[in-house]
Amino acid sequence: MNITHPLIKPNTMEARIYQQTMVANALRKNTLCVLGTGLGKTAIATLTIAGILSKNNNKYKNTKSKILNKKVLIIAPSRPLVEQHYNSLKTFLNIPEDKIIVLTGKIAPAKRQKIWEEGKIFIATPQIVENDIVANRVNTDDFALLIADEAHHTTGNHSYSFVASVFRNKSHILGLTASPGSNIEKILEVCKNLGIEHVEIRTIDDIDVKEYVQTVKLRPIKVELPKEFAECINLLKQAQMERLKILRDHKIIYSTNVNKTELLQLQKRIMVIEDNSKYELIKIASEAIKLDYAIETLECQGKEAFLNYYERLSSQDTKSAKAIIKDSKVLKVAYTLRTTELEHPKTEKLLEVVNDVLNKEEGKKEKKNTNNTNNIDDNNINNKTIIFAQYRDTVEKIVNLLNSNGIQAIPFVGQSNKDGKGMSQKKQIEAVEKFKNDPNVNVLVSTSVSEEGIDIMSVNFVIFYEPVPSEIRFIQRRGRASRGEGGECIVLITKDSRDEGYYWSALNKERKMKRILKDMQKILNEKLNEENAHKYIIEDKNTIDYHINKENNKMAEKENNKIGDTNGKISIEEDCKNNVKKEIKENIKGIIENKNNNVLLNKCSTKPVKIIVDSREKIISRYIYDKADLEFKALDNGDFILSDRVIVERKTAEDLESSIIDKRLFKQLKDLKKYERPILIVEGNDYFRLSEKIINGTMVSIMLDFNIPVIFTKDMEETANILIKMAEREQLRDKRTISIRTGKKPMSLKERQRFIVESFPDIGALMAENLLIKFGTIENIVKASVEELREVEGIGEITAKKIKSVLTEKYEK
Repeated sequence: MNITHPLIKPNTMEARIYQQTMVANALRKNTLCVLGTGLGKTAIATLTIAGILSKNNNKYKNTKSKILNKKVLIIAPSRPLVEQHYNSLKTFLNIPEDKIIVLTGKIAPAKRQKIWEEGKIFIATPQIVENDIVANRVNTDDFALLIADEAHHTTGNHSYSFVASVFRNKSHILGLTASPGSNIEKILEVCKNLGIEHVEIRTIDDIDVKEYVQTVKLRPIKVELPKEFAECINLLKQAQMERLKILRDHKIIYSTNVNKTELLQLQKRIMVIEDNSKYELIKIASEAIKLDYAIETLECQGKEAFLNYYERLSSQDTKSAKAIIKDSKVLKVAYTLRTTELEHPKTEKLLEVVNDVLNKEEGKKEKKNTNNTNNIDDNNINNKTIIFAQYRDTVEKIVNLLNSNGIQAIPFVGQSNKDGKGMSQKKQIEAVEKFKNDPNVNVLVSTSVSEEGIDIMSVNFVIFYEPVPSEIRFIQRRGRASRGEGGECIVLITKDSRDEGYYWSALNKERKMKRILKDMQKILNEKLNEENAHKYIIEDKNTIDYHINKENNKMAEKENNKIGDTNGKISIEEDCKNNVKKEIKENIKGIIENKNNNVLLNKCSTKPVKIIVDSREKIISRYIYDKADLEFKALDNGDFILSDRVIVERKTAEDLESSIIDKRLFKQLKDLKKYERPILIVEGNDYFRLSEKIINGTMVSIMLDFNIPVIFTKDMEETANILIKMAEREQLRDKRTISIRTGKKPMSLKERQRFIVESFPDIGALMAENLLIKFGTIENIVKASVEELREVEGIGEITAKKIKSVLTEKYEK
């Protein structure tokens, strides 16, 4: 039986009771649907879109734009998944295809603004939507529905959270996820960020789902490391233990039996130490972390992955990396692996498993051909496999291995990284389509990028090159094999290694999640009902107060024009009560539904100031886009331009430390001086790399030597508020324009003199000032002897000799 609906194409969608039940609830309230991979999250999204677009819902009766031009937005975490939604909607929805639009960053911003106005259903990554919201290219009031696919991303500072915060009080919300995780507090955070009022959960154990569930058999295969590998790993562990004992002796750790998470947290713990030993201890902790990664790489990936990591360490210019590659034990490991022909046993086992899988599927195909004399479509016979690997180097190695053994395999990895390796979004989409449609391509080898939502219907086999400890990722990877007739998930495990720990960790977390899910729907809905009830009480009161104040203001204005009217006060009170009762009665239902409470306020909002924002400052723009018109540009200087004379450089505490260490800071401050009123904002106070003495000294230099004010803020929100206040003062009170200075500000005589002296060897701004004060003129500095130069504070014999050398040595071609 198929779905019958005017907005669903006939005979395209199977009618499933559990999906229809979930959609019915999703149309009534903002809903989070938790549904296993392959059970039809796409169908639920499509049916909800059809319901919203065809329903003249009372909750929108006071929002005229939503009646006249209802729009839908779907956000998904990756471009391939965006394309998948697009293709599904074209297949199922009875809506003109030119009204279903994929938005990408390759579409020019001005063109995107026009598309937002003309389209009906939009699919995009949340980053694209965020960019267009903060740049005022999209009118979010036009939307009746937001669908957040892979909704478990709606946490923290993710773009999902920002988009949800904008839409949740304006439109209906549907969240979709296959695996929300085993932490109920995190799920509640997702619900809060999306404005969820109801949760629908279905697992493979539910009666109405069982008939649609395909069984996936889980088969772990263990391999044993050769003696040479085991000896190398033992050497690496000895090298790591030497570092851990030092940390233990300094009371940084209490036992040398620490895990990866504990290692990664050590540096922050060390920074609270008062004496200078902390810098050496930080280096040792960094070495322990690097060795931990090296051990895991060799145990679980193989010698090639280890040697690639060793080469990367060799190219790093850090003390910890240099210490590792010079360690005698590490050098011995590198030499042993370079001179052995042995490979990790997973390599041979993987080739064996893939051959077995393909031969098994070929046997099925021959059997069907024998039993069926009619022509059959070969594409209906499943002979495809997905292999998951953690690292891109491993993916490349597996693809080469399979291709060299006559098995056609293609890679599927994330976008380009700093090493230039990766696949563009276009290449990712082409790879998925080729794998699905080309009968000659048997294997897709992928990193985690294909875990979420990619619909590859013909896959019956999934192979893990190594286990993953995350239950969410484990479920999503295994779920690729549930889309066919019910398949098999094969996990390669190195004996007595972290592989075993990760495997059992994921299974235990999955069992825990299933236990929680059994009771979660009831628990979550009870919690959400309590929270929403409290919220509605507050909103009702605030909205009533708003309308009362509004009517008071109206009546007060009338009374100001009634000179000599002695009954004015009584009239205000009674008229206000009558008008408020009428208006509240019309609006209170929409308020309780949590849809209309901000409509009137939004109509009155204005953006009286403009701020030019550096294109890299996207996250903080979330806090100011609704208070100012933002123009994004790649700024050569500063991060925010507030007027023709005010420019602001924003630095977090971490960025400030980095810019002091790599000496970017003072160059940036010089560039800010092109503006009359440069300002530095320092956000946060979590300094871990530099001492308080260095930070304070730098602040003094900035304020006294550069004459640049420094403003300290606790977080992005406080920074945003200060930016708005400064922009309002400059543009509204002082009527100043806003512009970008591209040319250099003309130097004064003093600045030119300092500039020349600063060009001397090892001379900075402060020392240049000291030299000019001591000698009066540049000419006198040039004539000064080494001994006279040394009389200036901060200049030693070496620096003095360098200066004299530059001034007196003959220039040679």
